[in-house]
Amino acid sequence: MADDFFEEEEYEGPPIPLFWRVLGKVIKYTAIGIIVFINGFLLWRIFFSTNEPNAIKSIAGNDALSAAYEAYLADTNPEKKPFALYQAEKDNIATDEYWHDQFTLGPDEVKKNEFAQFFLTDVVFFPSAKQTQVVLRYNKSTLEHLAEDYELDTVPAKSEEVFDVTLVVSYKPDADSAVKQMRINATLCADGTTSLYSFWQYSFEDLPAFESISDMQIVIYYKGDVDYTARAYATVDVYDIGLSVSEYHLDKKDLAALGK
Repeated sequence: MADDFFEEEEYEGPPIPLFWRVLGKVIKYTAIGIIVFINGFLLWRIFFSTNEPNAIKSIAGNDALSAAYEAYLADTNPEKKPFALYQAEKDNIATDEYWHDQFTLGPDEVKKNEFAQFFLTDVVFFPSAKQTQVVLRYNKSTLEHLAEDYELDTVPAKSEEVFDVTLVVSYKPDADSAVKQMRINATLCADGTTSLYSFWQYSFEDLPAFESISDMQIVIYYKGDVDYTARAYATVDVYDIGLSVSEYHLDKKDLAALGK
């Protein structure tokens, strides 16, 4: 009896009011929802937002490229050079400097934007066809910076072609010649957009002999301010003779683009 009398009962305290119980659950599940949303958004950015639109292919077919491939297939020399090449040693896919011209704001004040805004997601060389093909990608924020830099009334649409794109090639016609430069206009092959990016696929044709080329750069100007004697809005390195190239193996889609 004494033991029963002095036995301590667990004290649970007063019940928590319904309002606070409901509020606690709301906070708990809201926090869980935010965490799930953030992780889902990050996964979407990593795996899906950078996917190229269906219109963009690794290789864009054209008559000159198809004819060069026909000649390549007909060549029975076992030591013939690869039909397509890429340069994998160099981190040459993005601008990583002052990515556009500098704008003077005052006597001693210069505006500088330092962003990696332009990327080359594909670069393929075709020596026998004297062609280079690239896919240029930029984020929609690039267009916002462009509008700020040039004080445009509105930000251009992602699908609007606002940039002048050329390929500047440095080459030596022969061993005794000085290095020369030529500028090649881009041929637009395809374009497309995603929720974040604009994609533009270009080919550059009638290049000098590949063996004579020492350097290639994609040069970008705003179409409303094209002056090839002035600093470009952005440049992206494409090729450097000091780095080795590897064979680009054509897949089924590439062969289909060439009519095979």
